[in-house]
Amino acid sequence: MIGTLKASDVYMDILETLPNEDKIDLISKLVKSMKKAVVVKKKPKDIFAGFSNDWGGDMTTEDYADMLRNENIEMS
Repeated sequence: MIGTLKASDVYMDILETLPNEDKIDLISKLVKSMKKAVVVKKKPKDIFAGFSNDWGGDMTTEDYADMLRNENIEMS
């Protein structure tokens, strides 16, 4: 019966002749790529935090909302 080839076995056959220093470098790069894949982005606590600079200035979302409310009151 013919066994299936695993990708890791094929790569290992190719990499077998590499010097140990190069193998260590390759291992380091593989580990870094795995860490990047596992990183989970945290959601901001304030759902509007990502838009804070869209309207310009350094106002918080609450300050901006208050300003808009005050403008609406003045226009009434």
